[in-house]
Amino acid sequence: MNWPSEVDESERSVVLEKALPASAARVKFGSPYKVLLHGLEFFCQRLPAVLQSDGWEIRHHSVHQWRSFAPLLRDMRAADLLFVWGSRISFGKFLRVARFFDKKNVVMFWAGSDVLGAQMQFAEGICEPWIAAKTHWAGAPWLRDEIQALGLKCEFAPITWVPKVERPHPLPERFSVLVYLPDTDRAQLYGLERILQVARSLPHISFELVGLASGSVLDPPRNLRIHGRIADMADVYRRSSAYWRPVTHDGLSFMSLEAMSHGRHVIWSYPFPHCLQSRSVETDREEIVRLHDLHQRNLLNLNEPAIAMVAERFSLEAIRKDYLRRWEEIILSSAESR
Repeated sequence: MNWPSEVDESERSVVLEKALPASAARVKFGSPYKVLLHGLEFFCQRLPAVLQSDGWEIRHHSVHQWRSFAPLLRDMRAADLLFVWGSRISFGKFLRVARFFDKKNVVMFWAGSDVLGAQMQFAEGICEPWIAAKTHWAGAPWLRDEIQALGLKCEFAPITWVPKVERPHPLPERFSVLVYLPDTDRAQLYGLERILQVARSLPHISFELVGLASGSVLDPPRNLRIHGRIADMADVYRRSSAYWRPVTHDGLSFMSLEAMSHGRHVIWSYPFPHCLQSRSVETDREEIVRLHDLHQRNLLNLNEPAIAMVAERFSLEAIRKDYLRRWEEIILSSAESR
C-alpha cells in the first residue's frame, strides 16, 4: 500500500475546523463514540488527527512501547468500536484480548498484502469463526473480492485520500511514462522485468522510475531514468504523460490516485474507473504506443474524468464523512440489538 509521507499542519487544521456537528443519534447516545485503532502504525498514528470530530474519541497506542499496554487495555475495554488496519483470519494477541473483552464491534480492514497471508492460511484450513463473523472492509474492490472468495462478507470501504490539485498542469510536450519501484527485493511484485522489456522495445519513448530506496537496476535501457525517493512529486507528474503500474498484487494505490488527480493517464493491473488495465508485456506496450501516437497527433488531453472522480470520491473530507458514518451505523446497530 502507498500513502502520503505526512499530513501537513495546514491540512489538519482545515479538517478540524470543518469538524462535523454531532448527529442526532450521537446526541441521543449521550457520550462520545470511542474508537480504538490498531495495526499498521504508519497509518494508525495519523488517523486520529484527520478523522477526529465533535462527538468522537479516536485513539491509537503503539504496541512497541511498554508504557502503552495499560492505556491500550483500558481503551479497548471502553471502546465502542475497534478498527484493525492490516487484517488476519487467525488470532493474534490483540484479537485474543478483544475476544476476552467480548468486543462486538470489530472492523477488520484489509489493505493489500494481508490478503495474501489470509489466502495462505485459508488454504491450510485456518479461519477463526469469531474473526470471520466480524465486520470486514477492504481498501480496494479486488481485495473485497478476494476476501469474499474466502467465504467472508466484505465491503469496499476505501480510506486512501488524495489532496486536491487545484490546477493540473497540461500534459508535457515530450511524452513520458512514469513507473514506481521502492526496492529491487520487490522487483517481481512491481513488474520490473515487464517495465524493462517494454522500455527496451520503445527506445524513442522516455520512461522515468521513481522511489528506488534500496538496490539497483542492472543494465537499464538508456531511455529509462532512475531516481530515489522524491519528496515533492508535483514536478514529476508535470513531466509525465502516464503512470504505469504493472504490479502482481496491490491495494488502492495512493500513487495511482495521485497521478489521476494530476490528470495523468494511468495503466494499472486492476480494472478501475478512468484507468487502462495492465495485462501483459504485449498489451501494455500497445497501450503505451497508442497513448504516444495520440500525443504525437496532439490528441492526448488531460484525464479530466479521473480528476473529477478523485476530487469527489477520494478527498480527505469525503473519506472522513464516509468513515464516521459507517462507524456510527455499526455502533448504533449494536446498541439497538442489546
